[in-house]
This record gives sequence, structure tokens and C-alpha cells, in this order.
Amino acid sequence: MTMYMNDEKLKKMPQAVEIEELVLSALMTEGKAIERINLKADDFYLSKHQIIFTAIQRLQSRFAAIDMFTICEELNKMGELENIGGQYFITGLAIRVASSVHLVSHSEIIKQKSIARKLINISAHIQDMSYDEQTDVSDVLEFFEKNITEISIGSSKYEIYSMTESLDETIRYIQTIQANAERGIKISISTGLNNLNQYINGGWTAPDLIILGGRPSMGKTQFAVKFAKEAAKEGKKPLFISIEMTKIQLVMRMITENDLIDYYKIKTGQLSSEEWRLIDLMINQIADLNINIADGSNVRELTNIKSMARQMARKGDLDLLIIDYLQLIKTGLKFGTRDLEIGYITGELKNLAKELNIPIILLAQLNRPQKGVKVSTPKLEDLRESGNIEQDADIVLFPHRPSYYDENAVDADGNSWKNRGYIVIGKSREGERDKKIYFDHDERFKKIWDANQTEAPF
Repeated sequence: MTMYMNDEKLKKMPQAVEIEELVLSALMTEGKAIERINLKADDFYLSKHQIIFTAIQRLQSRFAAIDMFTICEELNKMGELENIGGQYFITGLAIRVASSVHLVSHSEIIKQKSIARKLINISAHIQDMSYDEQTDVSDVLEFFEKNITEISIGSSKYEIYSMTESLDETIRYIQTIQANAERGIKISISTGLNNLNQYINGGWTAPDLIILGGRPSMGKTQFAVKFAKEAAKEGKKPLFISIEMTKIQLVMRMITENDLIDYYKIKTGQLSSEEWRLIDLMINQIADLNINIADGSNVRELTNIKSMARQMARKGDLDLLIIDYLQLIKTGLKFGTRDLEIGYITGELKNLAKELNIPIILLAQLNRPQKGVKVSTPKLEDLRESGNIEQDADIVLFPHRPSYYDENAVDADGNSWKNRGYIVIGKSREGERDKKIYFDHDERFKKIWDANQTEAPF
């Protein structure tokens, strides 16, 4: 992070140089102790301490021994040994023979000082931006939100890694997946449709931006509700941002999944005591689902969407973000065309997925078919402002129900499309594309399940 204080003030910045030395000394004495602490190189105040810690991290990433000699050799490879004071300085740290007993508490002090320095610099920058008449206040607020989130979850704007470091991290990523799988922990979030999971490598994964595109009444929102519920059933924490519908309308969709609950009777106040009992049963089924729903008149503003997501992520309450839907999002900025604005929105949401390390499902409207023209299977070109959407998306899915347009429609084998449909995988960076995933649904399109599989009735 750029420093905004002058040199004189920098000398008084929060720091704990002696404790930094004790931590580095302890790591030289007991290399494996690094696994017990949560520090980054830039958490250290002195640049030479940052370089030494980076060398230790590089050794750790290769599962190499960590001691005075290997650190010196690593620093030499990095071309930094003389810059930090040579082997003499490393020896001076090592002979302090600091115990690792207090390593965790010492590292927490270093982290506290680091965060304090970052807050000082952020606040200084915010003051500069606030005094600048040319800066929009919404930009100041977003700068604040983004940087506070980065401090809270330990993210950064960018870092540059060598191929060796990238390979090491990739192998650790694969090993983590394997270890979690052996313990029954999945890295992906199930869609609730086994056939779809198969073709997108197990389910939703971070930091994918998933576009769920469909024409009106193709069931985009109902699919989104299903995806949120399935994620919550796995213990995940989805945030559902519904621009088009209120929280009451969304919950009503969940309650009326029970075929015996009449939506018309709810709306007209004609529920019987038996129907109220069924509503109570549905409430008991969904009450414990950890689904948060964003509602309000300003929920469509992009800056508010990003702010909400960051706040939830800071609290550890966000595993999946669902937004319904793209074309209703407003930026408050001026663009030459709507196409450019859509591109800006999808680009910002893709960056948000990477920043928070979560999958984002973004619903999108398809262009309406021309009158008199037979409705065909949706494709990427049908997306409104499709060029920018396709560019930023990792996965593009199109739910389609042929019987909606023609109640007599049949498939290639002559079977009716009634209460059936399919999802087209229009794009998948890491999987197959142009695949059709078939599903069945109930008469009212309130429940969706894998084709040819029995759906458990309420």
C-alpha cells in the first residue's frame, strides 16, 4: 500500500521491530513453526525483515528445511542477501535463540501494528480524496469499503509470483482438495442437480462468475432460489440480492413449493386451517436455512451490491452471491452505450468474485424472440449486450422449457416436453460447453429436479 505520510511521521508509525526480530529468530530455530502464524511479508515494518520472511515462505512452499543456512542460500538466490546485511545479519538474528513458545502472541502484535499502519494510510488517502472537489463521494466510500475489506480478509490488489511459487501453490491447492474430500469436505457448492454438477466440475466454485440467462418465464428466479437453498442445506451462506422481487415474494416462492398450498388463496386471504398447518411445516423446513436476502429501494446500485458483499464477507457470512438480475443493476455513471455499462458491471462483479474468493451467480435476460419466429434453443448471441457478458463470465447457463411456447412440443424421440426442460451450457472455461442438462419440474414450476429421478413429495 502506498504510504501517504511524510518521512518524519513514518518514523513514528506503529511498529514492533524487536518483536519482528524475535519472530524471525524463532522461525530460524524451529522452521515448522511458521504454520502456526498468520503473517504476510508486508506485515513486517522493516523492509529487510519483509525480505527475510519472504525467503522463509519460499522455503516453506517447497517443503524445504528452514534454518539459518537455507535462508541465507534462498536470499542469495533472490539476489537479496547483501541488501539485508549479509550472512552476518542473519547470524545475528539466529544466535538470539528466541523460543517459539510465544511465537503466536508475538505474531499477533506484529499483525496489530501492521493493520494500524494500513489504517493510518487509508485514512490519509480518504482525507485527500474527500478534499478533492473532482472526486465523487461514492468513489470515496467504495475506496473505504474495499480497503477495509482487504485488511479484514487479508486480500491485496495484486501480487506477482514466479512460476515456481505458482506451481507450489497449485499443488497445495490440489492437495487441500484431496485432503478435504477424504474428510468429506467439498470445495464446490452443489447446484442441487447432479447432472449439472457433473458438467461443471462438482458445482459452483470460487471465483467463478456464472451467468444464468433466460427469456421471461423460463424460470431463472426459481433456479436461483433452488441454488440458494441447496447451498444453505450444505451449510454454506448465500446472499440473495433480488432487485426485481421483494423478500416476501421470494419466501412465498419457497413456501408454495408444497403443491397443497394454494398461492391464490394466500393472496386472497382464504387459507383453511389445514393450509395454515402446511405453511407451518414449510416454515419449519426453511427457517434454519442460512440464506440472507437483500431488499430495499437502493439494492440495485452496483456500489451498494459490492458494499453489502464485502460487509458480509468480513463477518464470514458469505459463501455464494446471487443477483437477480443484471439488466436492472445501476451504476450511476455515464456511458456512451448500455453495452459499455453492462461490460463495466460484469467486469466489476468478476473482480468482486476474485476479491472475496466466492462464486457469483448473475441472472440475465435474453433478447425476446421476434413475433412469428419459432423459438429456438438459446445461445450466447441471445444475451443482451452479449459480447461483454460472455467475456467476463466463467460459466453461462441457459434454462429452456419448450412447452412454454408450444404445449404440444415434443423432443426428438416424440416425448412431450410437458413438465420438462433443459439447461444449455453455453460457456464453461473449465468444463464442457454446448451440453444439455435435462430436468423435470412440477406443474406450477415450483420444484426442479434431475430428469428421470423421483422428486420427494411434500
